[in-house]
Amino acid sequence: MPEARTSHGSIEYRLVGTGPVVMVLKGGHCSRLTRLGHERLAEHGFSVLEPSRPGYDGTPRSVGCTAQRAADALVDLLDELGIQRVSLVAISAAGHTGIELARRHPDRIERVCFECAVALPWSPGIRRGGRLVFGPAQALVWGATRAGLRLAPELTLRLQLGQVTTLDPGRLVRQMDAATRGRYLEAYRSLWSGQGFLCDLEHESPSDEPIDQPALIMRGTNDPSVPRAHAARLEALCRDHETLELDAETHFIWFGRAAEQVWQRRLAFLTAARR
Repeated sequence: MPEARTSHGSIEYRLVGTGPVVMVLKGGHCSRLTRLGHERLAEHGFSVLEPSRPGYDGTPRSVGCTAQRAADALVDLLDELGIQRVSLVAISAAGHTGIELARRHPDRIERVCFECAVALPWSPGIRRGGRLVFGPAQALVWGATRAGLRLAPELTLRLQLGQVTTLDPGRLVRQMDAATRGRYLEAYRSLWSGQGFLCDLEHESPSDEPIDQPALIMRGTNDPSVPRAHAARLEALCRDHETLELDAETHFIWFGRAAEQVWQRRLAFLTAARR
């Protein structure tokens, strides 16, 4: 993937399509290989910009390990690419960066789609556990996960989904159709924390300064990893918002029974910016 040299450092990115630009900030542990379906926007008249956030892939953490510095660095990326204004999709652990981008650079952000977005500080327990599991040990963790997906895919998928659903993960795996199971397996095989998730754990957006751009807030009702309180904070911050509560099976609202609803609502929201 190409890299842009900015005043904050090098930022790896992918840019495909022609048309209005949608910048997609993928969530925690997502690598350049992770596909959640947003790339399909390029088939619907958009350019899709997917930067690797600080600490992920070829973007060093020194580019900006706080949400505020990461937001400023991403605007530098837009400058380097000659892009004046974008719609923004902020996913999961990229939520704080999305908030800061919208607030700090309102002239560059047209509208924001928050998808299962983290909007509150991580609890001390999650921070401690995250540093332990996804610090230097992260290569072993994801290596073992990939080995499990190869040798015992159903068991490994059940164990992984147990962390991102309030439903019975065993039943979910048994009832999945082949296409949905394939998407989960592909996603989990692509995950790699690098040093990025250690940055994510420290992200905060403490100001109560409002977000003026139109916002679409989407979350799954069976997601224990990003509780309802995060969406409630986004609702309090965003003056012009719509919230979509989804009966998705897991945190991964892009797969399974809610996937088409997520796709159609996001597409309509982003298309409204072109009118």
